[in-house]
Amino acid sequence: MWTLFLVLICILVVATVVMVPLQVRYLKAMKEEMERKRLSQQEYFDKIPVQEEMLHATARGIPFIIPANFIAWLWLK
Repeated sequence: MWTLFLVLICILVVATVVMVPLQVRYLKAMKEEMERKRLSQQEYFDKIPVQEEMLHATARGIPFIIPANFIAWLWLK
């Protein structure tokens, strides 16, 4: 039981370490695109294609990268 728990914790830590830099770049690129197009966040998401919106929702909602998303958000704040 403890072995399984430790393995899951290790996977979470590795996924977080790998994903934080990727998420930071992704969030910066989104912010730059919104500024370049002079759109609010709501307007930006209203105008993007459905496929891109689904990719964004998937990238933000995978349980193993939620800590990386949060850390990247804090990093950019």
